[in-house]
Amino acid sequence: MKTSSLWGAPPSRYYSLLRKVAANAGVEHPTMAVLGCADGKFVLPAARRGFKVWAIDIDEVTLFGGVKKDTSGEVPVPGLANRVKAEGFEDSVEIVHGDFMAVRPDRTFDCVFTSGALQYSNNLDHTLAEMVDAVGDCVKPGGLLYIDYMLPYEEKYQGRPTCPEAPWWQEYFKSRPRWDVKYNRAMPPTLDKAHLDYPVDHYHQWGHVLARLTPGS
Repeated sequence: MKTSSLWGAPPSRYYSLLRKVAANAGVEHPTMAVLGCADGKFVLPAARRGFKVWAIDIDEVTLFGGVKKDTSGEVPVPGLANRVKAEGFEDSVEIVHGDFMAVRPDRTFDCVFTSGALQYSNNLDHTLAEMVDAVGDCVKPGGLLYIDYMLPYEEKYQGRPTCPEAPWWQEYFKSRPRWDVKYNRAMPPTLDKAHLDYPVDHYHQWGHVLARLTPGS
């Protein structure tokens, strides 16, 4: 039974990424780590395409189910674990509850993916460079790193040290030659539909970067 995320469906570029990862890995079941996985918006689409996924989030309710509150009242949250079970992917998805900076995987992956999680306020104990370094350390040599990053378009992100302007990302990868950057794009502000935790339509400005870890690094 196919299930749906309370955060909506992934953008089309995510499915393009999955095809790139599969082609780059050249194996039947590519491996992916999804950091800040929530209820599986990006996890289940990968599992349906044969990926083995390691998924981590600090929010226990989004992982295992429960109730969240927003302006509309109490919202039941099925949770990632229940979605995985309903779709029969218990052998394909490993779910971890914890802070990624404290709980690291015991292996590396064909792709590491994160979308927006590095900019969350609960990550302000770490510099952005420290977090991107840690994320990148989970990529296999020859594997891919994909980061959707928020730019400081909204007032609440302006001045936040983990949410710099786009040139920061260019300088970060320029200073780390082990990464072969395939693209690094800052997009115009876009309208995101209402979802859990943000129950009104709202604007974000995103950038996204895809880089390959040089073999032998």
